[in-house]
Amino acid sequence: MIALIASACSVEPIEVSGIEAGSLTTTVLAADGSVIVRWHDGEDRVPVPFSSLPGHLVDAVVAIEDQRFWIHNGVDPGAVARAARANLEAGQIVQGGSTITQQYLKMAVVGSDLTIERKVEEAGLAVRLEEALSKREILERYLNLVFLGEGSYGVEAAAQRYFGVHAAELTLSQSALLAGLIVSPTTLNPYDDPGGALDRRSAVLDSMVGAGWLDRAQADRAAVESLGLLPRGFVDRSLYPYFTEEVRRTLLAEPALGDTVEERWELIHHGGLIIHTTIDPSAQVAAETAIRSVMPDDGPSAALVAIDPSTGMVRALVGGRDYYDLSDPVAQFNLATQGRRQPSSAFKPFALAAALDAGMDLDTVFPGGRVVSVTTDAGTRWTVANHEDALFPPLTLREATVFSVNTVYARVTDQIGPEAIVAAARAAGISTPLEPIASVALGTQEVTVLEMASAYSTLAAGGLRTEPTLVTRVTAPGGDVLFRTLPALTRAIDEDTAEKVTETLVDVVRRGTGQQAKIGRPVAGKTGTTEGSYDAWFVGYTPDLVAAVWIGFPEGTKPLTAPWTPFTVTGGTWPGQIWSRFAVSALSGQSYDDIAAAGEIATGLVTVEIDLATGFLAGPLCPRSHVAEIRIQASSVPTVECPIHNHGEVDIHAGTMPDVGDLDLTAAVSVLEAAGYGVTLSWDSTSDSPAGEVMAQHPIAGATVITSATVALTIAGPEPGTVIPEVLGSTAAEAEHALFSLGIPVRVILDSETPNAVPPDRAGLVWAQMPSGGMPLSGAVTIWVNPEPIGP
Repeated sequence: MIALIASACSVEPIEVSGIEAGSLTTTVLAADGSVIVRWHDGEDRVPVPFSSLPGHLVDAVVAIEDQRFWIHNGVDPGAVARAARANLEAGQIVQGGSTITQQYLKMAVVGSDLTIERKVEEAGLAVRLEEALSKREILERYLNLVFLGEGSYGVEAAAQRYFGVHAAELTLSQSALLAGLIVSPTTLNPYDDPGGALDRRSAVLDSMVGAGWLDRAQADRAAVESLGLLPRGFVDRSLYPYFTEEVRRTLLAEPALGDTVEERWELIHHGGLIIHTTIDPSAQVAAETAIRSVMPDDGPSAALVAIDPSTGMVRALVGGRDYYDLSDPVAQFNLATQGRRQPSSAFKPFALAAALDAGMDLDTVFPGGRVVSVTTDAGTRWTVANHEDALFPPLTLREATVFSVNTVYARVTDQIGPEAIVAAARAAGISTPLEPIASVALGTQEVTVLEMASAYSTLAAGGLRTEPTLVTRVTAPGGDVLFRTLPALTRAIDEDTAEKVTETLVDVVRRGTGQQAKIGRPVAGKTGTTEGSYDAWFVGYTPDLVAAVWIGFPEGTKPLTAPWTPFTVTGGTWPGQIWSRFAVSALSGQSYDDIAAAGEIATGLVTVEIDLATGFLAGPLCPRSHVAEIRIQASSVPTVECPIHNHGEVDIHAGTMPDVGDLDLTAAVSVLEAAGYGVTLSWDSTSDSPAGEVMAQHPIAGATVITSATVALTIAGPEPGTVIPEVLGSTAAEAEHALFSLGIPVRVILDSETPNAVPPDRAGLVWAQMPSGGMPLSGAVTIWVNPEPIGP
């Protein structure tokens, strides 16, 4: 066999590929060039030049694998002879005697079959390879290809996987451990057999001492060091997983990276690409920190997207609580980009933009009130109430936005049409298809957090629109640019319109519902809280940064109210707090750029404090949570200080609330409507009062209330039409009428309630019914009626 090998020494040199051939791991970089994550598909390999390898790593590998590497010609006859004897004694091939050169060829060219013919071929090629490449070049290729366990191919990938360092940063102890894995990376896996890995490390250190490349004292110190391994699989985890998974989805849809999704996947995970992204690590950390500082560990989830409005570049993205939480079934669902939720009043800025484009002005006045009904295009009546049934006087469009007045925006939609609002939202950047329905201005259709951040970016940029961007460029291993994104701004909203919207949203934060988002510099923003409190939003911006914050339970089945949260969460609470804490950190060190702000109060408007629970001027005893400082027309200012919370002399110019207590429902409504008040009803089925009687009214009787106010009545008994009425003591005719009027079939049984003669005053009356009164409607009702006395 040795003669066969020697005869191969004079053949022509062999051509081989460089270290960047084959499957390579893709690296994803943040905007500052730091590594976020590396992608591979089971074969993790990152090329590294020989010049970056520490000397003790090279010495460790050569000492344990091939001590004569630097002097042989690719084949070590002594090693071959030793292997031949071992194989003859065993009667089979049990030892290879391969040099590092031969091992490299086995990995790159020949394969791993242990046959005499394959070993001869391997030896011949080794000699040819050494004529083609220098020792350093051979060792460079070997150390970039050798398998070191846990999916790592090559020393750079292994250094990062086991120790979280580059190969150039490996210590002597770490280098010896990696060198020891080469012989059997699975058996000696330090995660599975740390003792075996330590013993093999000691053997490597002893070999280095024996070769004269390391003194005993150094070896002994290295031998007692702990393994110091990263948690298993840690290196495969992204620093910002919700962001990088969205990057992956984006690239899998990018035609520049392949004609099919399969081709793009192959290139992304095996092509050794360098993916340059837009994420700003400091902004991302600020976002994650802000969320953790506000949200309880066992509460709802939060999502946040931050964008640079001048470029569309996504600077931070949080899509959930913990992407890698195996106990959370929705952990890997991206709430920022995949989750779609109702934005509620955070959608009103697009309706405002549409209204301004339609010719309205910020000082256009609308009726306020507590509730309004409008007729939809379908011909149905749509009734809208303000949040917490707040009662407002007539308001300008600006004030209706500042205090998020639903009744005004219902009237705006009725005037300009929902189609105009859909068009404005789409132009701003809402890509989810929207239906032009009456409630669109109130944000009843679901969108993503990324869409909201992108659409508000258009407002922040003065009406200029740019697509949200996560990736700036993708380069191949050789440096060729495969894909590049350049910001492209287009006019989406009229500049004057955008500035008016912004100046209004500045007031939202300065004195409206978004005050918890204040950061010590001008901020524009809008809150949103859905009906039932299932979603809470704050979306805000400065000229340099836009961020959208959403809070809710991922499944959408729990409201943001007790007992699920400590208090009722609205857009102005936790979302606004998260936004402010994030923005303070993310904008730290940046100068204040100008932002549109409201000028002088329009002629005829005055600033007054209104108690929104009653509609009166706020007095000193009114709860401050009910009080808002509103700019309204002087002629619309209430003339009475709130008498509900502030007792004393009352100016009754606005009208005195009638007392409708103890009246039946029909009479009470007639009295109130005759006095010019609207009425809303609620029912108390636990009351002992007669069904249909007024139990309570708000505002109370005798209060001075503006005549456009709405009175809330609480009525005794269950809401009509929801339960079976109580008919005991009624005549048969009265009972049948009460039941038939609700569509309930009646079965009448004439039977005496006593074995003796029925008392005259009980004759003809219902004495039993089944089901009984108060039960849910379900089929027919049977009533038992005392018979009438028979004549003389």
